[in-house]
Amino acid sequence: MKRLYYFTKSLTSVQGITDDLRAAGIGENRLHVMGNDTMALAQAHVHSTTPLEETDLMHSGFVGALAGMGAGLLVGFLIAGADPWGMQLESGAIIGATLFGTCFGAWLGGLRGVSSRNHHLTPYMDRVEEGDYLMMVDADDDLQASKVEKVMQGHKHEAEEAGREEHFSPFD
Repeated sequence: MKRLYYFTKSLTSVQGITDDLRAAGIGENRLHVMGNDTMALAQAHVHSTTPLEETDLMHSGFVGALAGMGAGLLVGFLIAGADPWGMQLESGAIIGATLFGTCFGAWLGGLRGVSSRNHHLTPYMDRVEEGDYLMMVDADDDLQASKVEKVMQGHKHEAEEAGREEHFSPFD
C-alpha cells in the first residue's frame, strides 16, 4: 500500500478535496486528516485520524509481541530442559511460555506505543501544530495513486505535496 501526504491551509480545502477524491472513486476510508482542531474536523464531517493512526500503538505492540515471543520461547525451552518440578513439561512449557511472552510483550509494547507519536507522522507534526491540515491518502496500487495525484493536481493552489511512502504499513 502507498500513502501520500499533503498539506492544506483550510478546512474548506479539505472538504473540497475530499469531495473530489470521492468522485474519483477514492473512498473516505482511504483518507485521514489530521489537524489541531479535532472538533472542527468532526463538525465538517471529515474523516479524521484515529488514535491508532496518531500513536505508535500498532508498531510498538507488534515489536513487543515479537520480542516477547522470542523471550517466551527461550524461557519455555529453559523450563522444559530444566524440569524444575520433577515432571516432564516438554512442549507444554514451551507453548505456554511462548504464548505468555507474546501477549505480555504485545501489552508492554502497546503501553509504550500509545504514549508516543506515530513515527510515520513525525516529519509533519511541526506544520500540523502550526495550524495546517495533514491529509493522508492510502492507495492500493499505482492506478489508485495516479487518481489521487490527478485530483490533487487540480487543487495545486490549495494542497501542497508533503511526502510519499511507497510501502506503507502501520506495523513498520
